[in-house]
Amino acid sequence: MTTIGNRYTLLERIGSGAMGVVWRAHDQVLAREVAVKQLITGDHQRAMREARNAARLHHPNAIAVFDVVGSDHEEPWIVMEYLPSLSLSALIAQRGPLKPAHAASIGAKVASALAAAHNAGLVHRDIKPGNVLIGHDGTVKITDFGISKAAGDGTMTETGMIAGTPAYLAPEVARGDHPDAASDVFSLGATIYSAIEGESIYGPSDNSFGLLYRAASGQLRDPKNAGELTPLLTHLLSNDPKDRPTAQEAAHLLAEGPQPSQPLAIPGPRGPRRPNTRILVILSVIGVLAVGGGAAAAYWSGTHGSGNPVNESQFPGGSQVQYFTADEALVFTEDHYARLPSTDVDTAWEDFRSDAREPKADFVKRWKNYASVRCTRSQVPVRSNGPDWVVTVNLTLVTDIGKQRDIVVEVSVAAVDGAMKISNLKEIG
Repeated sequence: MTTIGNRYTLLERIGSGAMGVVWRAHDQVLAREVAVKQLITGDHQRAMREARNAARLHHPNAIAVFDVVGSDHEEPWIVMEYLPSLSLSALIAQRGPLKPAHAASIGAKVASALAAAHNAGLVHRDIKPGNVLIGHDGTVKITDFGISKAAGDGTMTETGMIAGTPAYLAPEVARGDHPDAASDVFSLGATIYSAIEGESIYGPSDNSFGLLYRAASGQLRDPKNAGELTPLLTHLLSNDPKDRPTAQEAAHLLAEGPQPSQPLAIPGPRGPRRPNTRILVILSVIGVLAVGGGAAAAYWSGTHGSGNPVNESQFPGGSQVQYFTADEALVFTEDHYARLPSTDVDTAWEDFRSDAREPKADFVKRWKNYASVRCTRSQVPVRSNGPDWVVTVNLTLVTDIGKQRDIVVEVSVAAVDGAMKISNLKEIG
């Protein structure tokens, strides 16, 4: 086993985030489990800035930073609180959209942590379901201050660059303004919206640039399933930053919830705004750069979702790379087999990466031979293989003539243009 700083023994990889790979580890000195983030960039100054920013925040709903390991000549590692958990995005993937009351409860805790961060002069800049952790005991904590910016600190993205995730960006940030506390509140609202509605406030899209255009234009969708939470959600998602509540006010409102007899007043219209010339110029430049793929990566903040330089190859076709947790890869694999043999065979075929697909007619014909497919989780933990996750599952296949076949399959799951895809299948038993 690998030991970091003569103290932290790495046990297993538990996820990949914007700035690096996260491991569950054992602290030999204090005899406790911790999470250790291995930074991709090897930038010690950036690691120290992230650690200092995050360490300034002490709140029960924010992941605590304990230590930084490494010297100027060594790869930096950030040691954090370990929370056995699922991300909110994984929870939604497993259980579907949340009820408004549940989403509001989670949002209240996130807002409370954001209020503490803002009071400490910190802006998170990437609030989204993937950065909200739900502990197995119901604890809610925000994580990944990798692109947060302390007030007065040097900007981590150069002028004209955009940091954050398009599906949750505030309109003013998508237009090129600097993120601030008000944009964090908008991203919180967009996160709650996504948890309730099952899609981005800007609508579904496989294209980051399409989402960015709708964000910059203020083309927000009205919630359909938020019920009595709708007025408050609309308040959080006000197009004008001045019309949004503060994070502290949001925490109070989300915890209390609007009363049916006294709906929350909405200060001003929230309708779409016509994009101005500046927006069109920015988006046109991005669109042109997208043709070059790697060139677009340089414009798209030159970041890996966090303000960190990445290789151009990580942005195929000019899109941001999205990383997924081991739990999300497992749920994706289970969902794939739940579509077979005939529930949704077309989507099951599309689950494969393009270079890993057999001809669709052959795929459909092969699965027509089976009457049922049952997928169960293996005792083998999900493991990493480079950038991919390898998920091991047990399959029970029953043919149309009643013959049963039990096999064990390794499914490699890759991130492709912001979505999970099967890159390889291997029968191992």
